[in-house]
Amino acid sequence: MWLLQKLVILFTFGYVCANELKIAFWIDPLQADIELDVASTLKEIEALQLETKIQYYVVVITNVGKKKQEKNMEKLCEHLATDGVSVVIDFTYHIWREGLDLLRTYQIPFLRVDRMLAPYFKMFSEFVLQKSGHECIMIFQNARDTEEAIIQIVEGYPFRSLIMNAFDNKQDFIKRLRKIRPMPSCYAIFADGTAMNSIFDRISKANFFERPREWHFVYLDPRDRVFKFKKQVDYATKFTINPKTLCRALRMKDTYCLSGFSFQRAMILEILRGLIELKQANLYWLQSFVMECNATSPIENGTAGLDILEQFPMSEFLDLTTDVTFPNDEFEHVPRLTYTPTININLYSSEHDAVTELAIWQNDNLRKINETISPPRRFFRIGTVEAIPWNYMKRDPKTDELILDSFGNPIWEGFCIDSIQKLSERLNFGYMLVPPTSGEFGRRDVVNDVWDGIVGDLVTGETDFAVTALKMYSEREEVIDYIAPYFEQTGISIVMRKPVRQTSLFKFMTVLRVEVWFSIIAALVGSALMIWLLDKYSPYSYRNNRAAYQYPCREFTLRESFWFALTSFTPQGGGEAPKAVSGRIMVAAYWLFVVLMLATFTANLAAFLTVERMQTPVQSLEQLARQSRINYTVVEGSSTHQYFINMKFAEDTLYRMWKELTLNVTEDFQRYRIWDYPIKEQYGTILLAINGSEPVKNAKEGFRKVNEHENADFAFIHDSSEIKYELTRNCNLTEVGEVFAEQPYAIAIQQGSHLRTN
Repeated sequence: MWLLQKLVILFTFGYVCANELKIAFWIDPLQADIELDVASTLKEIEALQLETKIQYYVVVITNVGKKKQEKNMEKLCEHLATDGVSVVIDFTYHIWREGLDLLRTYQIPFLRVDRMLAPYFKMFSEFVLQKSGHECIMIFQNARDTEEAIIQIVEGYPFRSLIMNAFDNKQDFIKRLRKIRPMPSCYAIFADGTAMNSIFDRISKANFFERPREWHFVYLDPRDRVFKFKKQVDYATKFTINPKTLCRALRMKDTYCLSGFSFQRAMILEILRGLIELKQANLYWLQSFVMECNATSPIENGTAGLDILEQFPMSEFLDLTTDVTFPNDEFEHVPRLTYTPTININLYSSEHDAVTELAIWQNDNLRKINETISPPRRFFRIGTVEAIPWNYMKRDPKTDELILDSFGNPIWEGFCIDSIQKLSERLNFGYMLVPPTSGEFGRRDVVNDVWDGIVGDLVTGETDFAVTALKMYSEREEVIDYIAPYFEQTGISIVMRKPVRQTSLFKFMTVLRVEVWFSIIAALVGSALMIWLLDKYSPYSYRNNRAAYQYPCREFTLRESFWFALTSFTPQGGGEAPKAVSGRIMVAAYWLFVVLMLATFTANLAAFLTVERMQTPVQSLEQLARQSRINYTVVEGSSTHQYFINMKFAEDTLYRMWKELTLNVTEDFQRYRIWDYPIKEQYGTILLAINGSEPVKNAKEGFRKVNEHENADFAFIHDSSEIKYELTRNCNLTEVGEVFAEQPYAIAIQQGSHLRTN
């Protein structure tokens, strides 16, 4: 009886030991949450009543430095000597070669688990490639996911990626997003439902979410319904998991895939269930044994010869993958356990799902549902600066205050803005207008060799290209590139005010000189007196010979003679002429004089009125430089101002060369006679006058000063296209002379940019 009881006790103890698993988990320092997930999963295993006892311990592996490696081995050997082990499950990102060597030596079963986000990275890369994407910013919810993404990029990813941790305490990811140049056409947030709310809330408050079609919300758990900002993200792409499908693959109740679910817990659950199933299939497999790392005698291992991956029961959820990044590395080539999620890809929209459903990721394959996965719309930051009429900010005509859009940005108008809009429609790209961070068009700091303005932003990558009144200069072409000019020739011109003529009732009298008017009056008086005298004393006049005339005739008294002489200047004429021959000869001579005077006055009046309107004080830049009555100026620091500075420098340089050439001649001076001071010093005079008048701050101030000088004694030298535009708005102004220093306007791009060829 005693012997029988002892046999029962031994059998029971042996059965319990045979149904016991001792598991060692290898993790990285960033994977501390695995220990919590293992503890939670063991409670779920107990609830499933699988009749196998599981004991575990965690070994944190640090793969940096020789001393760390030695400590790793010490910890492992300590556990093997005291706790023993049935199987090792490796969650680390980089395989521990020394530890794996030890396991292989003692034939300890070993399972390696793939990175938790690896299936998501594979799915997302396939989707982006379907959209012909080339770059993407990927935002993660913690340091661990960020580390996994970095490892994935290092091993190889099919497009350029920038990795960010949204909860990095050292660096604000919003500030990093704002500084990225050029701006990508893809943004992706990898997070669970709760973290997705927090991350997007920060993005929304920073007003960074502007183009929904560029954003991708990748949910790492089935809780996508907790997202609170659905109305704000219409037409953004979401990647979601169906909890029912997931739990069916895990052979669990639907409630398991809701609150607190993570793929890491699901992986641990499936691996433990597989090990229990493998253990129950053969009690002698996966036996726990204790060993000394430095032992010299052989250790019996009941699992010797067992290929655990061949015997391991796979499920609908679990799968095997092999790293092909290092095919010749026997350590890195170890197969890894992973999971195969089913991910639905849709658009956020108020429309029915049938319209917004894009694709589904299932069994490691992306299957398109609707043929709507189109390439992302390109987006460019376009540099611009105020230059009427090409680019200018819309202002209130009464208060001159800027008019802003709904986002608080100024509204731009002008010919270049219209061109940009047409280009964006034809070439299908989005854009943002970016004023220069400093300066205007671009000036080079000779000391530091840096540029400001539009050119500086192109050099630093702040903008992708610039469409504005930017002239093609050889100096600028050293740091940026130009494409074909959009406005062939523009240059510098002079604008003045039309002189205000003094109006007068007797303005017409200024046509003839005073001497001429007195001569006309004298001729009129003299002719009237002569007509009266001839009519009074001539025997053949009507007054002295009435019987000779059948009908009554005009009698030329002194008053009538003056009236006749005066009315002869009118188109009606003077009326009936004297009857005497002497009087008629006098009248004929007087009428000839009247005709000549009227013709002269009419011609002079027409010429006077025409010339008065066309006349300007100066006709060219040379005339402007030679006179001193009219002041003139330019916009300070503008290309026009720089033009005169450069021309003054050229004059000084030529003068210096002439002086060195001629003054050092010792013989045959006649050969250099033609070089006797050939420099006009025209631009030096102009620059001196400009500085005396003080350059204005902007073109608006320059036009205002010209308009205020009603006597046309002030001129403004500026860009010809802007002057021509101002002439259409202000009829008091006039352009003087010909355009000079002509150069084209062109679209500027970054040096070496792909836009030049595309």
